[in-house]
Amino acid sequence: MVLRNLAKLDLNLLHVFEAVYGEASITRAAETLNVTQPAVSNSLARLRDIFGDQLFVRARQGIAPTPLAETLISPVREALTALDRTLARHERFDPLASERIVSFSMSDYAEAVVLAPFVGELNRLGSRLTVRNRFLAERDLFPGLASGEIDFAVESHPLAEDGFGQRLLFSDEFVCVMRRGHPAATEPFTIERYMALSHLHISNRPRFANLVDGALARMKLKRQVAVHLEHCLAAAAILSRSDLCLTIPTSFVRHFLPEDDFVALPRPFRMPPLQTWLYWHPASEGSPAHDWVRGVLDECFPPPERAQDHSG
Repeated sequence: MVLRNLAKLDLNLLHVFEAVYGEASITRAAETLNVTQPAVSNSLARLRDIFGDQLFVRARQGIAPTPLAETLISPVREALTALDRTLARHERFDPLASERIVSFSMSDYAEAVVLAPFVGELNRLGSRLTVRNRFLAERDLFPGLASGEIDFAVESHPLAEDGFGQRLLFSDEFVCVMRRGHPAATEPFTIERYMALSHLHISNRPRFANLVDGALARMKLKRQVAVHLEHCLAAAAILSRSDLCLTIPTSFVRHFLPEDDFVALPRPFRMPPLQTWLYWHPASEGSPAHDWVRGVLDECFPPPERAQDHSG
């Protein structure tokens, strides 16, 4: 029965199904698709007739998918993404006229050091692209890139899964930051003085073993972290009101910790720099829009060989 009814299925219905599933709301799906709510309801009625299933039922907050809808969503998204990427390779793309959405997944730290210069370059070029960032859990990055939910991910550590396109954006050395006037800033900053301090630590990837504690562990040392944060916004306020020490990349200091209020000291131990990587799904390569965006990012963060050419 389902196979015979598939003749009634058109591409617009699949888009409606994906939007309703993603938004868990007919109203929000209508807004996303830029159509009326009755139009979405009518499309759902046709889908229910085709599949002989309710597909979505009322829930405490909005609507929830039935088991059949849960089974359908992955192949539907894969089909829509494959079609979109195939068509994208042949589309005419004008970065000054296109209103395409470019979607990223990155932390608030990366928003400052990566997204800000990227948006600045778009503004300089006069591009009308819309930029959207949604920080995904690490387990959702590959599915998000594969499905087209996001176009790019920016991460500061290697991802567990293979199959990503990737490029190193930049490397950044760590420094030790504290409020100006901190007692530890008035004397030589040794490893003993560092270990005697209480520390502030920022990490939005809990499963990722951070570089600072890894380097200390190799020296058979363990610092005392008094405050753990997932986001950058509160770091300045906390440091300014305490004697905590924050060991962080220099780009973080430039963007979040004004030098009038804070002092950055060379760290008293050896550790590798923080590497910030750009990831994408290989199936996106060849799309004029995707390639153009990567070109803009190359201008903002020249690859090592180009950086050397520029310096010479």
